[in-house]
Amino acid sequence: MRLGKITQAAWNRSVRKPLKKKQCTVGKMAWEQKCAELEQQIQKTEQSQKTEQDQKIETGRMTVWSTASAGGKNANVGAYAVIKAAGELASQKVMAEGVSIHAILPEQMQEEDVKHLTDTVGELCKKMNLEICQIQVETSSFVTQMVVTATAVGEKKSTAIREQEMTVAGQELLLCGYAGLEGTLRILDESEEELGTRFVPAFLEKAKLLREKLVLPDQILSVKEQVSDIRQIGSGGILAALWELGEELQTGFDLDFSKIALKQETVEICEFYQLNPYLMTSAGSFLLVTGQSEEVIACLAEQGVSAVRLGCMKDQNARVIKNGEETRYLDRPAADELARWWKEHA
Repeated sequence: MRLGKITQAAWNRSVRKPLKKKQCTVGKMAWEQKCAELEQQIQKTEQSQKTEQDQKIETGRMTVWSTASAGGKNANVGAYAVIKAAGELASQKVMAEGVSIHAILPEQMQEEDVKHLTDTVGELCKKMNLEICQIQVETSSFVTQMVVTATAVGEKKSTAIREQEMTVAGQELLLCGYAGLEGTLRILDESEEELGTRFVPAFLEKAKLLREKLVLPDQILSVKEQVSDIRQIGSGGILAALWELGEELQTGFDLDFSKIALKQETVEICEFYQLNPYLMTSAGSFLLVTGQSEEVIACLAEQGVSAVRLGCMKDQNARVIKNGEETRYLDRPAADELARWWKEHA
């Protein structure tokens, strides 16, 4: 493909046409105009719903953004960027309403790769009821693999009273989804042929179906009223997410390491490449802090989502991890294993 933005003809063939077939909403307006439109909708809603009680407590809504990137040679990376960006908004208890996508491709990629990117992103956004406000695609000599950046936007309620003044000590810590799953799927996308030298086709096909186990924003937000904190598991895996959660809440915890949910396909693919799944990115999986664990687990089960108890938040500095008779303390975050895999297999 030529350097710079793809031609209008290529954009129409490989972006607009596939999205139209999927009946995806594609805004013609610029990203800034979409945000202005959201602000106008918010103002109209506030004016129509204003009551005497609202006047006693200052309330309003603000537009919030979250940006995430994913890179790789397989065009599925666009979907992972969208999942991560929308998931970060969900961690703020915000539902993403629109997304803007910017893809930078190396010169050797073809228009077919653009169509694959559009197909996967379009299918996901339709499933998530997420408006695609804008898609920009260009090629550059500065990149050696596809890099997709997704910016998700949504509305957040703001009040004069801080939402998080309570202590979380004594509440339970849940894992929603599976550790290392995103990283596993991305390795499978990039290295299916090599994995085929070790695993039978039936195993790899079963592993691909695990994409359905990634937790989507509407599923996690079904329990937003029953949880004190939500954290998506990103770079550095579940161990990094646990550390960041403790730092943010300024608390410690006791958890049972053996309770961390892993898919067998993740275990075997990580063993093949000698990777640690607990240190591997897993956007689409979340940590939850709640005082209503039974209700949350049941509600998530109704959404088709698996959640398990890991342990309990404590009013202490120590972040204790128990594994059988062994007890240790959580280390500071290490480098992400997917990034290490890329460095060794690029």
